[in-house]
Amino acid sequence: MDIIIRQARLMDGRVVDIGIQTGYIAALSPTLAEQATTEIQADRRLVLPAFVNGQLHACKVFWRRKLATLPAEIQALPRFQAAQFVKQTYTVADVADRVREVVHLAILNGTCALRLFADVDEDAGLTALQGLLQIKQEFAHLLTIQVVAFPQAGVLNAQTQTSMQEALRLGADIVGGIPWIEPTVAAQQSHTRMCFDLAREFNKDLHFVCDDALDPALRTLEDVARQTIATGYEGRVCATQCAALAVYADDYAAAVIALVKEAGITVFSNSHVSLVTAEYPHEPMPRGITRIRELLAAGVPVACGQDDIDNWYYPFGRNDMLEVAHFMAHNGQFAWQGEVNQVLPMVTEVPAQVMHLADYGLTIGATANVVVLDAPDWHHALQFQVDKLHVILRGQVVAQTERRQRLLV
Repeated sequence: MDIIIRQARLMDGRVVDIGIQTGYIAALSPTLAEQATTEIQADRRLVLPAFVNGQLHACKVFWRRKLATLPAEIQALPRFQAAQFVKQTYTVADVADRVREVVHLAILNGTCALRLFADVDEDAGLTALQGLLQIKQEFAHLLTIQVVAFPQAGVLNAQTQTSMQEALRLGADIVGGIPWIEPTVAAQQSHTRMCFDLAREFNKDLHFVCDDALDPALRTLEDVARQTIATGYEGRVCATQCAALAVYADDYAAAVIALVKEAGITVFSNSHVSLVTAEYPHEPMPRGITRIRELLAAGVPVACGQDDIDNWYYPFGRNDMLEVAHFMAHNGQFAWQGEVNQVLPMVTEVPAQVMHLADYGLTIGATANVVVLDAPDWHHALQFQVDKLHVILRGQVVAQTERRQRLLV
């Protein structure tokens, strides 16, 4: 064996030795008699398949650095106005440098796959996309990276529509969409149709941001679901945030959820971002997240992603899916009687299925993407936000964490 992880505790409670050979899991046994080139002592700590981050608006990361280089009058603008000027400063090298940092964070935090969004609009052009494609190639030996061409400012501008086509020709993997920001219902529906037309033309999956405001008049999730069914795209579409679903009348919400289920849509709820961006005119401030429990009860797959890192939508973030899961446990109130276990698939199995990761998991024959956590179980891992002691990607130990703390009283 190349690597053996000794006394690894699995989610089902079993304690096993995990043997890794030529990049794949070759053995799961109570005791492996043979020796390996690299031996890792898990000592009954929790071992999981590496995390999957199914949504990150990567080109926007660390925007404060960029903003600080601009004139004071631009820095003083409201953040969404200032963002326009920041995006105009993008270069391919700059985007790649900033995104490289967050990819390094992903590796340190035990992530094996990333879906990275690149803004395609008048301000960014194709620069952000080209930077992300460079990063995809740079890390291809370690990570699965998908690049989403995302029309952040809408598609009413003819140049954006042309740029989206060119982005797909250049190698974008996914068609992104954000129909809810268009000014009229007709324009929202046209936006969604354009995205489906592009997806069919280039045979790509789709990832929409839908109804990201607590406004019951927003109905783009329903339209996306109907167009998914009409075009035969069941199982190839994601919808993110869907905050308006939380404030619909219950009967209409149930009807939309049934449509989403029929369409095979996976819903991403990046609940930590919703806490910050869901603006409301008075107290008490709502959580701003969608109907996660009702979606799960209906059989709709739910995932959560990092979504944003230090940008004009969200000022924090470490590209740590354990932290993302911690927020979901709180905001979704997955807390009692083992409910925290419902959060784990949201950062592992569900986004892995979205990204079509073959051979994912902790089974014999699966690709050896593995993280050893400094915790005896998942609840402990969430509660204490523990270190990722060892990260193995494609059968290679790529990161280790050692922490020293001393109590001096």
